[in-house]
Amino acid sequence: MKKSLLFLGMMLAVVACSTTKLTPQEKAQQRAQEIQQVNKNIQNRHFSIDIDYMYPQQGPARRVDFGYFLAVHGDTLNSGLPYFGRAYQVPYGGGKALNFETKLSSYNAYRVKNGLMRVEIKAQNEEDQYYYTLDIYDNGKTDITVLARERDQIRFSGTMNLDKKK
Repeated sequence: MKKSLLFLGMMLAVVACSTTKLTPQEKAQQRAQEIQQVNKNIQNRHFSIDIDYMYPQQGPARRVDFGYFLAVHGDTLNSGLPYFGRAYQVPYGGGKALNFETKLSSYNAYRVKNGLMRVEIKAQNEEDQYYYTLDIYDNGKTDITVLARERDQIRFSGTMNLDKKK
């Protein structure tokens, strides 16, 4: 028993010593690659954002579970967002809310300031017209504001998927 505990302790010490920390140069290089990937995704119109919080116009902010997203692939917007708020004219049963896929009416991306890109998207489906404003930081953190003609405004926060294969 003592030998196995000693062996386990030695193995843990070896594993702890073998982990390497990134040097400042490696951290800077990793950050530069991250910034480059975020900019590439925005310019190519090929990105997906996982949502973690929602901020309704009325009521408290809410943490959301895994599975809510906003994705742009070329000229297509895929919105899989939750909605809480007032709806003015919607189909019986609530309609699609912010869960739909449609073609983009317009896509405009520009740098607001150092470290922040803004993407403005207009889209519409058979229920409503939507205006998405995405503030995307260089690290992939994103703030999303959704304005709809027939619903109250709502905001979201999330993180861009930085898949290196794209």
